[in-house]
Parts: sequence; structure tokens; C-alpha cells
Amino acid sequence: MRAKYLIMVLLLISMLSIYGIVFAQWEEHTEEKSNTATPENHPETESKKNEAPAPAADTKETVKPEPMTSDPSTAQNEVTSIPDFPLDVPLLNQMDPPRLYNGCEVTSMAMILNYFDIAVTKNELAEKVNRVPLVYSNGLRGNPNKGFVGDMEDGPGLSIYHGPLADATRSYVGDRLIDFTGSAPDKLFHYLDQGLPVWVIVTSTFGPVNSFRTWETPSGKIEVTFDLHSVVLTGYDKNNFYINNPYGLKNQKVNKEQFIKGWKQLGSQAIVITK
Repeated sequence: MRAKYLIMVLLLISMLSIYGIVFAQWEEHTEEKSNTATPENHPETESKKNEAPAPAADTKETVKPEPMTSDPSTAQNEVTSIPDFPLDVPLLNQMDPPRLYNGCEVTSMAMILNYFDIAVTKNELAEKVNRVPLVYSNGLRGNPNKGFVGDMEDGPGLSIYHGPLADATRSYVGDRLIDFTGSAPDKLFHYLDQGLPVWVIVTSTFGPVNSFRTWETPSGKIEVTFDLHSVVLTGYDKNNFYINNPYGLKNQKVNKEQFIKGWKQLGSQAIVITK
């Protein structure tokens, strides 16, 4: 009797244990299901469907402008826009009658004067410049810093440098003329970006040359080369300058890097006329 009673107690305990396990699993399953409700079915989400959406945050990335450099892409000035290059500078040919066989400097300057509607011919400007002999009677050589050296019209001759040419040109434009000879190449871009063509002297190859020689002049020794030429800068792009070449070529394209090297060899001579 006692054994039968013990068996019934053990059976009851087993049934209660099974019931507890099943209940616990059912409760866990119910809780898991409630936690995986989709946004569409979630009561809180459903209550906000008809609300006006909050303004979206401005996530646009702020891009700072890159600093400009000395190349036709550099802070060479403070203008707000770059002109269309090349500039439309009137072309003059030094060989057109009456020719100036060695007159590239005055012909280039006359182009710039014409660009600003100043009516002057290359020959009229040539008459205004000072001139010095190619060779003096004592054997000394002419100095292009004092005037045109030799015969400009028919040769032989050398050149006229920025100083005496600027002096002659000021009779037409006065203080509008800026002689920035000796400046860094940045200044070339600075004035071109303002729509101002630039008068320069460069080597005839538009690159470095090794043909310099020493001359004894009345004012001392100077280094000169016959491999030189004067042109008008009318613009630039990434790799090139555009020039009006007084040999009859309008907006000729020349390598910018090589050109600057040749320009520096002649003393970085440059002149502009302001508006």
C-alpha cells in the first residue's frame, strides 16, 4: 500500500514538471514573436504613418575651392572671371611694306596699341624710339637698354629692350603703361587673366638658347644674343601660350614651359597697357 502511494506521488511530480517545461516554452515563443513584429504592424509605427515627415538633415558635403597656383589655373589675380583666350589682338606683320626687317619689338607693341583702339602704325612707333649704333667708331657695341641697336628697317641690327621702348610708347598712353620686367612668370598670367595682352621679348626658338656673347658697350659689359624675338602674349591653356607673332602668325601656339625659360634668359622683359 505504501509502495503504491509512493508511485502515485512520483507520477504527479513528473506531470507537474512536464507542464512547467511546456508552459515556459510557450511563454518564450510568445515573447519572441512579439519582438519580431514588422514596422508596418508595430503599433507605434502605425500611429506615425499620417504624420508629416521631419525635414531631412542637410548632408551636402562642403567642398573648399582648391588654391590656385602660378599655372593657367593659379591665383594670379583677383578677377572674378577669366576672359576667352586667345584675345583678339590685331595682327601686324613687320615685313609688310614699309618693312621693318628688325622691327619685331615695335611691331608687337603697335599691335597692343591697336588693340586699345590707338591708331598707330609700326613705322610711326619706330620713328619715336631712340637709336644707337651697332658698332661705335671706337669699337664699342650698342646697348639695347639705350635704344634700338643698328638698322631697324633693313639691318644689320640687334634689338631694343623694354626701357627705351616703354619711353616711346608712353607718348600714346601715359601712365597706363606698366613695365613689369624682372617679375616672376605669375605676372604674365595675372595680366592675361584681366584681358590685357602682354608685350615680351623671348628667344627666337621660344626656348632656351646657348648663343649668348659678351659685348663691351659705352655703359659697360652686357650679355646679348641675336637669337631673340618680340611677340604679344594673347592667352594660355594648360600647356601652351598663344602669341601674335609679328612674322604674320596670329595666335600661334607655343610650349609654355619652354617659352618661360627663353623669356627668363632675356631678362623677363614684359610690358602691358591697362584699360
